[in-house]
Amino acid sequence: MLFLELARFPDVALLFMRVMVGVVFVTSGLNLTTAVQAADEPCLAKIFFANGATSARLPGITVEDHHPVVSVRINKNGEDLRFVFDTGAGRTVLNRAVAQRLGLQATAKGSLGGVGTGRVDVDIVKNATIQLGDVRLEGVDLNLVNDVHGDKATVGIIGYDLLCGSVVALDYKQPSITVTAPSVFHYQGNGDVLPLTFKGRWPYVRGTLKVPGLEPVTDDFLIDTGSEDAVNHPIIRQSKGELREAQTGAGGFGQSLAGVIGPNEWFLIGNTTIGPTYSVCCAGNEDVSRQLGGQVLSHFRIIFNYPGRSVVFEKY
Repeated sequence: MLFLELARFPDVALLFMRVMVGVVFVTSGLNLTTAVQAADEPCLAKIFFANGATSARLPGITVEDHHPVVSVRINKNGEDLRFVFDTGAGRTVLNRAVAQRLGLQATAKGSLGGVGTGRVDVDIVKNATIQLGDVRLEGVDLNLVNDVHGDKATVGIIGYDLLCGSVVALDYKQPSITVTAPSVFHYQGNGDVLPLTFKGRWPYVRGTLKVPGLEPVTDDFLIDTGSEDAVNHPIIRQSKGELREAQTGAGGFGQSLAGVIGPNEWFLIGNTTIGPTYSVCCAGNEDVSRQLGGQVLSHFRIIFNYPGRSVVFEKY
């Protein structure tokens, strides 16, 4: 998603390993309305499986710097395109130059926003078809932007349109993504099955964060597979630990903001405690200031069941 960038602190980078210092891979938190969306957004994309199947494992899945990447084709075009699989992306996004190369014609306009302040204008290709191996999505609107903010080979972002009508299992270690029809999904594992809540098209799960010198805080956190962060929360501003200035949302949709970065002692989700990480504060949009990114999420195999309003965390 539009994660909170911890930019330009090489000394912090040594502590963080790869906690995004100086990295700008801003991919989600996309919301095309100017007002806060309703709690339950309609699922407009229709999902189909090849050969009468009810489940399919997607081909070409990689995980790059904690970002799951999928291979897609658009409107029966034979070109394989790299999209970030981003649970923080409420809309499907495509690089404008790629859309032109594929002959896609925009017929509407809109805007999107994210971690930063302000909004970015987009052109919209209506009612596209996206093919992900043996899974086909119909009725997808493609929101065209000049820069997806990944490497040059990554040209798009997909999230809600894939998730809203299916059950999606993400395995960071294999790596793999398996898509299943909700009608046949029954979980029988030993993971933590937790309720999902939604703000518009963004999924939230309950967790507890401990920062130095303060009591633990329990809150709802945006699950954001497009973010390279660990766990972010505004409470970090009050931390008694060492804080550093940072730019949040730099290079993403909207303008960057002045913020802070500092250490966490632990984070609890379900029955699993994740040890020390770092937090950044804060986003231009309050709804994405409480966020779980890839550095925490990659400790788990995660099953997203949007139709059933639940998520499963299986600790590796």
